[in-house]
Amino acid sequence: MSLHSRDVLKLLKAGFMIIRADNINLKIKCKTKDNTEWRVFLNGFKSKAELRRKMDEILKMQAIIED
Repeated sequence: MSLHSRDVLKLLKAGFMIIRADNINLKIKCKTKDNTEWRVFLNGFKSKAELRRKMDEILKMQAIIED
């Protein structure tokens, strides 16, 4: 379930980065305080499993959450 836009803006203003997996195009997209529209953060994954492993690794970092 996606976050409500009001909550997204609050999180971005607080310094969080929000990431989302694009399983179709095998990319990780993100929103930040400086760029509130989805943009490509990482790409070039060979499989959904590789994409998910990288998402799990990134989500261990502070101030990064998943949408």
